[in-house]
Amino acid sequence: MEMNAGVISLIGIFLGLFVLMFLVTKGTKVLLAAPAASLVVLILSGQPLIDGIITTYATSLGNYMKNNMLMFMAGCVFGTMMGECGAAQDIAVHLTGLIDKANVKNKQFLALVVLSMIFMLMNYGGINSSVIIFTMLPFCKRIFNRYNIPWHLYLAIQSLGSLATESMFPGTTALVNVIPMDYLGTTSMAGAKMGSITAVICIAAAVTYIYVSLTRCVKAGEGFMETGAVIYETIQEEDQTMGTKKTGSLAKALFAPIVVLLIFNIFNLNAVVTLAFGTLLVVILYFKEFAHLQKSLNTSATNGARIAANIASIVGFGGVVAASPAYDLVLNGLQSLPGSPLIQLVIAINAVSAITGSASGGISIALETLGDHFLSLGIPPEVIHRVSSIASMGFDSMPHNGSVSNQMEMTKLTYAQGYKHIFIIACLLPFLGGFIAVGLYYMGIV
Repeated sequence: MEMNAGVISLIGIFLGLFVLMFLVTKGTKVLLAAPAASLVVLILSGQPLIDGIITTYATSLGNYMKNNMLMFMAGCVFGTMMGECGAAQDIAVHLTGLIDKANVKNKQFLALVVLSMIFMLMNYGGINSSVIIFTMLPFCKRIFNRYNIPWHLYLAIQSLGSLATESMFPGTTALVNVIPMDYLGTTSMAGAKMGSITAVICIAAAVTYIYVSLTRCVKAGEGFMETGAVIYETIQEEDQTMGTKKTGSLAKALFAPIVVLLIFNIFNLNAVVTLAFGTLLVVILYFKEFAHLQKSLNTSATNGARIAANIASIVGFGGVVAASPAYDLVLNGLQSLPGSPLIQLVIAINAVSAITGSASGGISIALETLGDHFLSLGIPPEVIHRVSSIASMGFDSMPHNGSVSNQMEMTKLTYAQGYKHIFIIACLLPFLGGFIAVGLYYMGIV
């Protein structure tokens, strides 16, 4: 009877996950889809519906908001300020200026590489990947249109932009690098060598994939308008800053992101404090460039809270899953997997991140429930930190992920048009990256 109940509960988890992904891909907001999917899990798990939503779901959601909302707000404000003042655009103009000067035939591919570099610089400099789209989309769509690049490839470069800079390269302020510090007592530089080597390998693979995808599109005669017609309608309606504003100093534009990166790692300041300080620097350096500073602060802070709420809703669903009878079956199954404990760790975190649809939510739940288990096996905390961070960025980017749904909404693309790029670069490569990092550890590289 217990086994039957567990199996039915397990079916409920998968059915709830399907409902969540289905509703999100059909345009339902995560704030509504997550509790609806939670009800499916609760019903098939035989748990009280009202208590499950008001207590279990709401508590998990609230705990995530308590721990991370300020981080998202600070990241969103910092990113928006970088965009509003023109600093992010200045960086983009200086880098993309190399495109026209470069003596290469394939300027479309060069443009994609340069834009990917911009995303990586911004992300590693402290701008959350969920925020970068607010800063860079107005510029990217014009570059794509200018070079007649298929618009759906934007999702490929956005995915590449955060592929390594949030979880693989050490020292970043990203949540998936900060969360393990709290659980394991490590620093942001944990597993620096293994993470950096894994990053280089995965970036090379992602760039190769983008090149192959672009080549196929060109051979098929596909350009910008095939998938960019809707976004093209907004180009003439949006801010014309790039056409009228005089390009500023690259050193000035890079100053705040570099300072954020340095003080976070050298002085070990709290990530929220670090990003708030970075925002203050941007305001001081570009004060005259802000036409409506108060409005920008209000809007960006609200956007940050909204992003946090979307992800927290997914975490709430994860909390309901974690309270179901089948969850223990899943954890016991993950812990009893054959092979290396680190292989178990990679698979476990990917599984939890996939269920929750959140890297930060997945790594939090996994380390809270499984962290002591892996520490008890004698695995160095810095290794658990880096492997966990990399693994959490694997199958978190499923269709029901809050950031993914936000990207689709902002780019005016459908899942059919562009999600495949997210799956390859943001799901599959980090998943494989976890195993690469494990291999490096056994080679003595940490």
